[in-house]
Amino acid sequence: MKKLIILLFLFCSNANALDLKKYYKEDLTNVDKANIVLFNVLQTIDMLQTLEIANNDDYYETNKILGKHPSEAHVVAYFVARGIAHYHLTHIVPAKYRNYFHGYNVIYNYNTVKDNHNLGIRINF
Repeated sequence: MKKLIILLFLFCSNANALDLKKYYKEDLTNVDKANIVLFNVLQTIDMLQTLEIANNDDYYETNKILGKHPSEAHVVAYFVARGIAHYHLTHIVPAKYRNYFHGYNVIYNYNTVKDNHNLGIRINF
């Protein structure tokens, strides 16, 4: 847990040193912003389903990065990092390709959420 927190801190503290804004060639459109929100909503649902998997021995995670039974901290850190990466990649991808980028990510996340739901993985509060 300590290693994860240290790595997350180092990753976040170096974010400004990377200066990703120099790669931003075109501003985000309203469609891009809506797709980022949609992506993050689906990501949040997927994260909550993955937390259910992490806390339930009847299921296992198939994501090789997280492992079969990840901790809650690993799950949250993974999905936060994915959300940040998606935001910056949206800025970097040329505008003419962004619809393909968004389409792939939204469809992929939707299918993941749907497949988890079909397996019986529900979100409990």
